Amino acid sequence: MIHEEDFQLIKHLTEIQGCVGNETRIREYILNHVKTYCDKTEIDKIGNLICYLNGKKDTSTSKPKILLDAHMDEIGFMVRYIDKNGFIRFAALGGQNMRILPGQTVIIHSSSGKDIIGVIGEKALHLISKEERKKVSSIEDLFIDIGLSSDKEVKEHVSIGDYITLKQECHPFINHERIFAKALDNRLSCFVLIKLIKEFASLRNELDKDLIFLFAVQEEIGVRGSTVGAYKLNPDLAIVLDVTHAIDYPGVSKDKYQECYLGCGAAIVIGPNLDPKMTRMLINVARDEKIPFVLEAEPRPTPTDARAIQMTKSGIPCALIEIPLRYMHTNIETFEYKDALHVIKLIKLFLLKERDVMKLNG
Repeated sequence: MIHEEDFQLIKHLTEIQGCVGNETRIREYILNHVKTYCDKTEIDKIGNLICYLNGKKDTSTSKPKILLDAHMDEIGFMVRYIDKNGFIRFAALGGQNMRILPGQTVIIHSSSGKDIIGVIGEKALHLISKEERKKVSSIEDLFIDIGLSSDKEVKEHVSIGDYITLKQECHPFINHERIFAKALDNRLSCFVLIKLIKEFASLRNELDKDLIFLFAVQEEIGVRGSTVGAYKLNPDLAIVLDVTHAIDYPGVSKDKYQECYLGCGAAIVIGPNLDPKMTRMLINVARDEKIPFVLEAEPRPTPTDARAIQMTKSGIPCALIEIPLRYMHTNIETFEYKDALHVIKLIKLFLLKERDVMKLNG
């Protein structure tokens, strides 16, 4: 069963708006949550939140600088056009599942400072032809209704370029072990980083490394925040945190994808985008400490911040750890609490146990 404090943190992280390109609210929330634990915090020119936590003081050796990255942006939409009858046309920000959009409640985060409720509408079933019923509505066919009757009325509240997110509260399922919410991609990894900051703040004397936590912006439209952040920070090593597809539900074949399910623990990714020595160290720690994990093969550049960080400057050795998630890029993304705890434990023990990580640069 999830601890109430952790549930409230996840609830706030997922319900606060942080649409890609408009991450101010979620950044402020995370900053206020962690700043007292960090040696230094800063916000760079693109909007990344960077938190520094130094290990024990030791002037005799040079401590490695390790980056822990998770993107804090979420997919969403943007107001594109307001027609004369007051219906709002919109564009997608990030990968959207168009099949689930009709009938959804949305929040328009107005540039006036107000949050405005709307609904995504399309023609009623009775008015859709048999041929049209076989097709998924394109975003150009959908519109948002905020209950007003003219463009003049709507424009008093909404402007072109305003950001939009799906309205969804975070809820536990009946056993309080699994939770669904919007934006668990990737606020769940932000939760892990926040927990690690708090834990390592009390373990400085055991830590022979300096840690940098990057809460990156704009991952969903091309890993833009991590590209800038990694270039600025140029760490010795990086661990990227993201979510991955749990495919333990009807209609999805593990033969086509991977062996990953809710409750399987940490997903450690293997592939050319990732440093093999560092990945092997993580696998060894998981096995030695009996932390549940699965391996995930990724033969291409990963669809995560790792693909940018690895290629920064002269190259940064990267590892990628992912948390299993059902129904990704919907407003009912679902995870199992203990998987997040396993990821926290794996990273914590890796950073405390592995004394020779600098050999990866040799």
